[in-house]
Amino acid sequence: MTVVLAPLPIWIAAMLATGLLALRAAVPRGRTRPVRARVLMRALMPRRILRSRSGRLDVAGFLFAILLAGSALGWALVSGNWWDGIVERALAPYSALPFTLPMPIAATLTTLILFVAYEASYWINHWLSHRIRWLWAFHKVHHTAEGLSLLTNFRVHPVDTIIFYNMSAAIVGATAGGMRHLLGPAMAEVSVSGTNLFVFLASVVLSYLQHSHLWMATTGRWGRLILSPAHHQLHHSTDPRHHDRNFGSTIALFDWLFGTLLRPTRDRQRLSFGVDGLDHDPHGFSGALLMPFAEALRGPRAQTRLPSRPASSTTYCHATLPERAPRPVAQATASVPSNESPSFAA
Repeated sequence: MTVVLAPLPIWIAAMLATGLLALRAAVPRGRTRPVRARVLMRALMPRRILRSRSGRLDVAGFLFAILLAGSALGWALVSGNWWDGIVERALAPYSALPFTLPMPIAATLTTLILFVAYEASYWINHWLSHRIRWLWAFHKVHHTAEGLSLLTNFRVHPVDTIIFYNMSAAIVGATAGGMRHLLGPAMAEVSVSGTNLFVFLASVVLSYLQHSHLWMATTGRWGRLILSPAHHQLHHSTDPRHHDRNFGSTIALFDWLFGTLLRPTRDRQRLSFGVDGLDHDPHGFSGALLMPFAEALRGPRAQTRLPSRPASSTTYCHATLPERAPRPVAQATASVPSNESPSFAA
């Protein structure tokens, strides 16, 4: 059973909320004078980013997501129901809960657990995309962005996206089947326009902001719980100290569990982004859409290295986890604050 809230134009609602949050972060703290709208727009979408070849590919990815992505990914949504049914039938011989939970409790529990399952699927897919060479060939398109903006979130190869949707559908669908078996008729998920309520809220508040160039950092204890845009900027950084870190979507649970969490500092850090050593233009049609297929087929020789990666490291797979016990939660070393954009820390 699914409890559906009043339908909302999810794209409009999410992007509007994201824009308002970004506007808040773009205004320096303590400023009392009004800020002109033109200045705010420049702060949110700097011309130097949007007019670059890298930025134009971000815009193209955004347009593709709006116009074509649904037709390419619709079949993946069906696989979630398939996994749901497979798991529910597999668990049929086993006993369910000997009591029935009240609907509000069952709905809240189900919605929360499925949200955590989605976050787990995101972490697993992201980690594998940095570990498996042919997956990296497609995921690398996202990391070739040389500047981050609100639109970089859409700079994703279609193959990378389809793989993620199917992996997410399998993990979330299997979890839903388990919950359906345990809770029986009381099993309910609260959703907004077909999207899990907590996934929707996380998307509105954080997901669309993750690739913003604005330094919005959750620090201290909050930095151990929530992955802020600054966390994700560290993930995109070419600095070797930031490799292998922050694979999660919006919560830090799985990065904390597997020792890949790196908390940002309150002050903005100077970071560089992109992938070095490419033998083609990564921002054109051929380099962004066709070359990943060739690199996936070529194998190890198609890999590249980050500019500052030590010579003794393995070929560039941007997040090759070390063969040792999980590392403790680390704090990124502060550097000279950048004047490129304002910073905001919680």
